[in-house]
Amino acid sequence: MVKKRIKYYRGWFAVTSVFCLVLLTGIFAKFWFYFNSGADRSTALNVPPTLPESHVPSVTWLPDDSVTGRKMEDFNRQQIMKDYIRCWYQLHLSYLNGTATGLKDYFTPSALPKALQTVQSVSNTMQLHETDLKHNIQLHFYSADGQIVSFTDKQLLLKQRLYKKDGSEKIFSGEITADYDVVMLLEDGYWRIKNILKKEPSPLPPTDTVDINKAGLVQVKGKQFYCNDTLFFPKGINYYPQKTPWSLFWSRYDSLVIRKDFALVKSLGFNSLRVFVNFHDFNKGNVPPERLAQLGNLLDNAARVQLKVIVTLFDFAGDYRLLNLTATDRQLETILKAFRRHPAVLAWDIKNEPDLDFKHHDKEDVTEWLTWTLKRARAYDPNHLITIGWAFPENADFLSHSLDFVSFHSYKEPAELATNIDSLQQRVNNKPLVLEEFGMSTYRGLWSPAGNNEEDQAAYFTKVKQVLHQKGDIPLFVWTLYDFKEVPANVTGSMPWRRNPQKNFGIVTVDGRVKPGAKEL
Repeated sequence: MVKKRIKYYRGWFAVTSVFCLVLLTGIFAKFWFYFNSGADRSTALNVPPTLPESHVPSVTWLPDDSVTGRKMEDFNRQQIMKDYIRCWYQLHLSYLNGTATGLKDYFTPSALPKALQTVQSVSNTMQLHETDLKHNIQLHFYSADGQIVSFTDKQLLLKQRLYKKDGSEKIFSGEITADYDVVMLLEDGYWRIKNILKKEPSPLPPTDTVDINKAGLVQVKGKQFYCNDTLFFPKGINYYPQKTPWSLFWSRYDSLVIRKDFALVKSLGFNSLRVFVNFHDFNKGNVPPERLAQLGNLLDNAARVQLKVIVTLFDFAGDYRLLNLTATDRQLETILKAFRRHPAVLAWDIKNEPDLDFKHHDKEDVTEWLTWTLKRARAYDPNHLITIGWAFPENADFLSHSLDFVSFHSYKEPAELATNIDSLQQRVNNKPLVLEEFGMSTYRGLWSPAGNNEEDQAAYFTKVKQVLHQKGDIPLFVWTLYDFKEVPANVTGSMPWRRNPQKNFGIVTVDGRVKPGAKEL
């Protein structure tokens, strides 16, 4: 019995020893690899290896001082700004999280205590949400050894929201502009702030004005649309390619399909269409050249057959936090500056159905985003019309004073549509209205055995047209050109009783047959 116990303990000791040896070997191997391959600074120091694609504030280099020491190369300007903007981003995160632990990697030891004190004094009493939107950099000094730089960040624009410490109440929301004198040192391959001093904002040098030239573009006069002083009545259709709708559109863009479909739209008697720019497909604040080229190709194909296009921006963008504001600003700037003279653009639709976001986001935050984006859109493109595609006519008077025309959607019965239009016209006075989405699904099957058929759709179109004519010939955009074989689940959800009707709103079937309702339009 004793011998069996001895054998048991010896076996247990051997197994345990082997296990510990393997464990120690693994730990030793990881340490050896770490010290021989070099630590990842971003991991070790809590530093973002690159700025997130959602944080891309505008940076403009003003003319350098006449005597700056060493002349600065473009590459070094980029590196300095990358680390400087990264520092601001870390400050925003510190205020947001109420902790300043990450700041040690962006300030020199002599400058760090003041930065920590500032963050902690704010965080002890309130919550601060902010983002930096625009930097205007004037270089003063760049040392001969390339280790020290001095510059002024003129009229740095910060957008802020201030809340009570528990986040229960918003105290302030607005913009702050100031100058900052900055000294940075190059240490371990990274630029850190040595000193930063806030001052009153000073004037900026004059900038080139945007060329305002509206010739050949659609404009509003009174309640009507004109192009080249000729009355233009938008009669349009919402468009996705049949095989690649929604999130598949831009990733599988096919110019031959676009050309064929636009010819079909024209042959059906339409003169306009509406398309959607997916915020994420266009890579947030860093729009890829190929996406810009695709949008340009789409507009060129529309111009070829004399179609006007409402381009709806920021589709599926539903995050209104301040830290994401720079991404929307950069995407807006990139697209609008590229096409601000394109003759095919009827209007920029800033956002599709933002009133649906009122349910899940602070209405004030959504309004703030819309107001900011509208203002920036006017600056980037003063030539084209601007609207917002409201989901419900009850909300469509919102911000109407900032729009060229008021767009709304309605899938309700024609009688209710008529009542809603009467009410809306009273609230927006002389602003022209556009019914930007309406339609009826022709799905009748397992999940909707009593659904509408193609004759019902045609009758519905006829009644809607009568209402629009009676209310002052309001332009229309039907939903949509095609029936679809598949609809992405992220659009309608995965439930078949929701997805199947959504597949059959088109005026052209999946096999290419034109439905009777097309004639009524």
